[in-house]
Amino acid sequence: RSLAASLPAATIDVVIEDSRQKPLLESLPAIGQVWVREKSLPATIRLLRQLRSVRYDLAIDPSGNSASNRLALALAGARQRMGFAARDQWVRLTHAAPRAESRHQAIQAVELLTSSVAGFSWKTFETLAVFPHGPSNAAAQRYWQAAFTPPVRSTTPTVGFFTRATGAKQLETGWWQEFVALFKQRLPNARLLQIRAPDQPEPIEPGIASVSIAELDVLAALLGRLNGFVAADCGPMHLAAAAGVPVVGLFKATSAACYAPLGDGCTALEGPALTAAAAVDAVSHRTQYRGSRVA
Repeated sequence: RSLAASLPAATIDVVIEDSRQKPLLESLPAIGQVWVREKSLPATIRLLRQLRSVRYDLAIDPSGNSASNRLALALAGARQRMGFAARDQWVRLTHAAPRAESRHQAIQAVELLTSSVAGFSWKTFETLAVFPHGPSNAAAQRYWQAAFTPPVRSTTPTVGFFTRATGAKQLETGWWQEFVALFKQRLPNARLLQIRAPDQPEPIEPGIASVSIAELDVLAALLGRLNGFVAADCGPMHLAAAAGVPVVGLFKATSAACYAPLGDGCTALEGPALTAAAAVDAVSHRTQYRGSRVA
């Protein structure tokens, strides 16, 4: 978003590793080609040939510590290369930035722009954003209606939650059960929607509406319908923040300073504040400022 707003005549191509992210990125402003880097050596060589054939004016490595990013930056064949200067930075950069001041991984990439080019006024954003297109929104509507069957017109807030995260970031089932119980007790006029992981066939508790969506653009469109969202540090947490939802991020093993959800009304709980009661209080405070939805 910062690149597109600051360089309106530019076309932005992106190289990613996970093909599931492609629809999300293709809907962003000024995006041209989204290249997917496959893991096999022949596929990597083909991709490098394609990248070099484009003859890019500028290649950017927005990460300060990725060896694969640096390799791609060096081999892309761009006339100019932007990245963070560091002791272990072996790529010859034409636009180098010192180490970012912010610890947050997403904001660091924006700081790369502002600190690597002198005398240019960048228009920057410090919140995430996605823009699901028409088919994604239509599919999300079908999931929404199926989750709340039979359809009942309602003016009460709908709060989503996601119980999974990788490794030590995941909270125990008992924590989530306490969260659900306190939510029902303190917010009797609100309803819950659990976003289930693909290997979760049933919601955490009988009677809770739930959906499982593999397509990230469709999931983003559905999350955008919520009044609030609660999750540990994970992909759906950031996706909900990008969809414009007030998010309560739960940080058990990672640092909120580095990975907090970026969006209006978002907050992070960690350390002694990481309790089910605090999560319910936080989501209650934030959902009252976001309009109700109709199922």
